[in-house]
Amino acid sequence: MSKTVGLNNSLVTPGQSAKMVFMFAMGSSTLILPTAVTVIAKQDSWVSMLLAGPINYFVLMIYLALAERFPNMSLAQYAQKLIGVWAGKLLSITYIIFFLILSSLVLRNISDFLGLSVLPQTPGWFINSTFMIVVVYGVYLGIETIARTGEILFTWGMLIIIVILVSLTNQFNFHNFEPILYKGLLRPIKGVYPILGFPIAEFVFFTSILPLVQKQSKPKLRKALKLAMIVLTTSSTILTFYLIGVMGVSEVTRSPFSVYDMAKYINIEEILVRVEILVAIVWIGTVFMKLVLCVYALTVTTAQVVGLQTYRPLVLPYAFIIVPLSMLVYRNIAHTKEVAMGVWTLYSSLQGIIIPLLLLLIAVITGKRDSTDGKFATDQQGQEEQRTEPKQQESSQSAMGAQSAPQAGGDDG
Repeated sequence: MSKTVGLNNSLVTPGQSAKMVFMFAMGSSTLILPTAVTVIAKQDSWVSMLLAGPINYFVLMIYLALAERFPNMSLAQYAQKLIGVWAGKLLSITYIIFFLILSSLVLRNISDFLGLSVLPQTPGWFINSTFMIVVVYGVYLGIETIARTGEILFTWGMLIIIVILVSLTNQFNFHNFEPILYKGLLRPIKGVYPILGFPIAEFVFFTSILPLVQKQSKPKLRKALKLAMIVLTTSSTILTFYLIGVMGVSEVTRSPFSVYDMAKYINIEEILVRVEILVAIVWIGTVFMKLVLCVYALTVTTAQVVGLQTYRPLVLPYAFIIVPLSMLVYRNIAHTKEVAMGVWTLYSSLQGIIIPLLLLLIAVITGKRDSTDGKFATDQQGQEEQRTEPKQQESSQSAMGAQSAPQAGGDDG
């Protein structure tokens, strides 16, 4: 077995990529986003989730179009091809700052949630530091390990969500949706605004993953992402629909973590009660995936800008920056909503939608394409070792066969 197994970054399948995108989107946005959308769209917030589906897919198609022109490069690398080396490096630095802030925000979300709902007596710095240890280990192991972890968490997460929604059926009240669309589509369209900020524009992390998808499977990537967007749109719409149907608009808008609070309504014959901890488990898993992918994109982008041979020496130093920064980005939960509803959507949309779209337009107008291998040297070494291992096994088997042939002939004689 290759000594680089578990450390290489080139064995991501389209299915794993789609599940990582899904888990990333279901991260912090699962508990926070429905409340932000409901504040704007009221009882029609589920329509806003439905309208966001095509935008999700459109943004991912921008990244795929760039990846088709630069199949082995990340955004930090083909930006230098499109707008020049120094301008490309300066642009990449803006993405380093973006991923650094995003990582801090995601880590702060988990400490706020655990501090308010599960571990009220535990200091936030301790929660952040402990959670970051696991994240550092996951990022260090590489994208292959992250992708396999995502597959496991995806299966269990979907199962628990289905069980929770089925258990809430007896608490559903359709009167909470009245009147439906009484102001037309204007309010649901306005409700899409916070969704643009997170998670849609944050999908720009995916530009660091696309060069690592298996080459022979890349034609299946578009189909896998389309399926992921369908599942994501359906699940987020159903979750928001249940929030309004079970809790009502007033309760949802007052709750900072509405999905968690909704699970408290589960009561089946006084037997199945207080299962909201299952929501906490699912959310911790999805936030872990989102944070791991953010830190991975952060370290990879930085390493590519400064010209390192591998990103791994940057993981631990960045952890020492992210943990204290996460304690400073928000003052409190109310400030979290202000940032999410205001400046973050504009900033995130600039980095995740507008700039990649401009890069794609430049690539189309200039007709630039480049298939140069932009992977790290350690990754290329891992690929070469994995390609040579089967050949060595075949040669050893053929040699053993050649040695056994004369022996067989002697026995026959």
